[in-house]
Amino acid sequence: MAILPLVAALSAGNRVMLKPSELTPATARIIEELLSELFSPEQVRVVTGGPDVGAAFSSLPFDHLFFTGSTRVGRAVMRAAAENLTPVTLELGGKSPAIVHESFPIDQAADRIAVGKTFNAGQTCIAPDYVLIPRTRVDEFAAAFVAAVTRRFPSLQGNDDYSSVIADGHRRRLQGLIDNAKEHGARVIEINPAAESFDDGLHKMPPTLILDATDEMAVMQEEIFGPVLPVIGYESLDDAIAYVGDRPKPLALYYFDYDDGRVQNVLDRTESGGVTINDTMLHVVQDDLPFGGVGESGMGLYHGHQGFLTFSHQKAVMHQSRLSVTGIFSPPYGKAAAAGIEILSGRWKRRLPWRQ
Repeated sequence: MAILPLVAALSAGNRVMLKPSELTPATARIIEELLSELFSPEQVRVVTGGPDVGAAFSSLPFDHLFFTGSTRVGRAVMRAAAENLTPVTLELGGKSPAIVHESFPIDQAADRIAVGKTFNAGQTCIAPDYVLIPRTRVDEFAAAFVAAVTRRFPSLQGNDDYSSVIADGHRRRLQGLIDNAKEHGARVIEINPAAESFDDGLHKMPPTLILDATDEMAVMQEEIFGPVLPVIGYESLDDAIAYVGDRPKPLALYYFDYDDGRVQNVLDRTESGGVTINDTMLHVVQDDLPFGGVGESGMGLYHGHQGFLTFSHQKAVMHQSRLSVTGIFSPPYGKAAAAGIEILSGRWKRRLPWRQ
């Protein structure tokens, strides 16, 4: 998430200051070491530190400011940038839904959603945040999801394929979401294939399904950003589309259906930063597709050519020729100006669609 915007900014001829997250100090050190070997400090400079450094960073008069993170912090970044009228690209997040049509194979949907949800233990801005599935198939989906996770992760502790939660504070937050859902009557399924203990301070957390999730639960009121997946039953596809539409626009939307007509219907009636059909997350790795949010999930685009444009200013330049007719259209106006206007207006009239 740090390198792609860096590449786009450098390709457009910029110098870059980069501040990695304070929650990943080891990764920040590696990035700093690698970039210092490739670029001079005048070209690329890595800045480390906590929220105070981030606040100071955001207040500098850059030509462009790019931020990846939460919607809450994104608002603060935008406020700081506004003091300098610095344009911003905000890649935020939100609650990205996965909608499964009743005709779609449940095992296939569960497997593909499990891959998206367990990648980095759900700690990506485009992880499926909740699933909308026909009410009569909720339990079938849950069983298939458990099977898919168990097949990929027969154990969790000591398994390098399964990520830890980034910090203890985030783990406590996620556990709080689960506890709150239980208090409000949700059915909670913890997927722990090897029956391991998770109290050893390693920050690992088993994938967890929350069935019968409702809007009053905290887990449905904020981006989860972890291995917790609410599952919500719907009566009709129209109900599922309306449910998504009644909430802030997500960064990603996933729809599972092999009927092209229904797929187009969902695309036409929903708003999101991007979409993957019949899978999760894959639209982000297509470098020739623009990536970005809409509404509370962000603003601006990058990736590929779009990233080059984001970090560029398209400066308009007009060269006048040796022979110029602009004098005709300056005072004092005479017959030549009237004739020129008549010619131009006649030409535009012929181009007007209602005159065809």
